[in-house]
Amino acid sequence: MNKIGIDIIQIKRIKLKKEMIIAILNINEMKYFEKIINNDAKKQFLAGRWAAKEAILKVIDQKIAPKNIDINYLNNKPVITNEKLKHIQISISHEKDYAVAVALNL
Repeated sequence: MNKIGIDIIQIKRIKLKKEMIIAILNINEMKYFEKIINNDAKKQFLAGRWAAKEAILKVIDQKIAPKNIDINYLNNKPVITNEKLKHIQISISHEKDYAVAVALNL
C-alpha cells in the first residue's frame, strides 16, 4: 500500500546544539553539515533533515532513530541511501521561516 507523510517545522525552533545535531544527522550528513559556514544555512539544513525524517517515519512500519536514516543528494535531489528505505521518495523545501518535507512510500 502506498503511503504519504508530511512534516513542517519552524526553522527558529532549531538550535545548533551538539545534542540536537547528533540526534538528527548521521555521519554522512554531518560531513555535509560541517562544510556549511553560515549559521542560518545550517539551521535550514538541519530543519529540512528533521522534517524529512519525520515524514519518513510516518510512512514506515518500523521504529528507527532519525540519525539512522541517511539522506544524500543525487542530481541535486534528496534521496534516501539506506538500502531498506530506498523505495521511499522524498522532497524537502525551505522558506525563510519554515522547512517542509514529503515522503512517499511506493
